[in-house]
Order: sequence, then C-alpha cells, then structure tokens
Amino acid sequence: MIPGAEERREGRSGTQAGFTLLEFLAAFAILVLFLSAILAALAVAIRGDHQAAFLTLGSALAKGRLAAAGIDYPLRQGSAGGVLPNGYLWRADMDRSARVPLDAGRSAAGYRVAVTVAEPPERGGRALTLRSFVLDREGRR
Repeated sequence: MIPGAEERREGRSGTQAGFTLLEFLAAFAILVLFLSAILAALAVAIRGDHQAAFLTLGSALAKGRLAAAGIDYPLRQGSAGGVLPNGYLWRADMDRSARVPLDAGRSAAGYRVAVTVAEPPERGGRALTLRSFVLDREGRR
C-alpha cells in the first residue's frame, strides 16, 4: 500500500459533495456522444425534408409540363425544354409511338413523352422524370 493513501482517503468525508476530475470527464464524454448522435439524426432528418420538398414540387411541375404537351410545346419527335419561373429546368423527350384509331376513319399520333424536371445545380441538382403516353390533340399525321 502507498504511504499516505489512507490519510487521503480518510480526509474525504462521506458528507463532502463533489465530483472527481475523472467522473467529470466520463460524464462529459457521454454527453458528447449523446449530442453527436442527436446532431447526426437531425442532419438526416433535414436532408429527408429537403428531398421530400423537392419531390413534392418537382412532381407537380412535371405533371404540369406533361399536361402542357401539345399545348405549350408541340408534340413532335425530339425534345423541348426550358427554364421555369422558379429557376427549375425542364425537358420533354418525345418519341412517336403509334397511330391510334379515332372515329370515322380518323386517327391520331401517339407519343411517349418523358418530362424531366431538375433543380438548378446550386440548389443540389436533383432531377425527377415522369413518363406518359400522349395523343396529338390535333390529330396531325
């Protein structure tokens, strides 16, 4: 036994309150681990919130561009695109697919349309594509 160890142990009475440096460091380390886990979970939640917001807005914009096929931009083989008022980029790729018979010997051209809406690169550059089959409203050949 180390000389004087009993004296030090006896010098600390049971009524004296306080923590040793080792106890404080252990508690601090546990607190740091707990806070880092909370911050990591918060970062994942914020990232998920941004992704959900993009999917909500992007799908509404892509649906609008699909509905505008043949109205705001012509249905023809190839691509059309532009920038929306909120800065998002859009592109419609059209591929003539088949002729669809209508009444009285008329037919309409059918197009496979894929509309892609993308965030500007400075906002993350995520993209969303919706696909549909659209009939040429004018029935052009």
